[in-house]
Amino acid sequence: MSQIVPRLKPCDPVTCGRSLGLHEVIFFLAMYLISLGTGGHKPSLESFGADQFDDNHDEERTKKMSFFNWWNFALCSGLILGVTVVVYVQDRVGWWQADVTLTATMALSLVIFLAGRPFYRYRKPEGSPFTPMLQVVAAAMAKRHLPLPSDARELCEVPKTQMTSKRLLCHTNKLR
Repeated sequence: MSQIVPRLKPCDPVTCGRSLGLHEVIFFLAMYLISLGTGGHKPSLESFGADQFDDNHDEERTKKMSFFNWWNFALCSGLILGVTVVVYVQDRVGWWQADVTLTATMALSLVIFLAGRPFYRYRKPEGSPFTPMLQVVAAAMAKRHLPLPSDARELCEVPKTQMTSKRLLCHTNKLR
């Protein structure tokens, strides 16, 4: 934005006084927009990627683990490129060229994402996500005074005949 609006560029440190209120407003607005944008798309993309695999098939479950490995590799590679190559271009070539490079990279990634749209799996929502959480809290409150059974098989679980495609979590000895 400072490339387009010259008043937003920092002034000369020798002749510069206190920063303008406009600079502070733009700075904090940019910080909030970055956190809002990052907080919105990163978790959504990861869970959308996980939805592309079926947990009931062993081969797809293995591919899902590989997906997260490659996801983290690409994320770290992008961070390394961002703090090396982009900074190098900013210092040696110019800020404008670095900004155009980043904008083109984001546009290319959006085009690739949208080009794959016909091949994505879309899972239909199954009720409210808050219902199971509230059920767990209600059951925990109702059963908080019951003694813990010595055998984990006596814990209340859904019978295998009534199970849907969802997996059950493994029993642990933590958080008693």
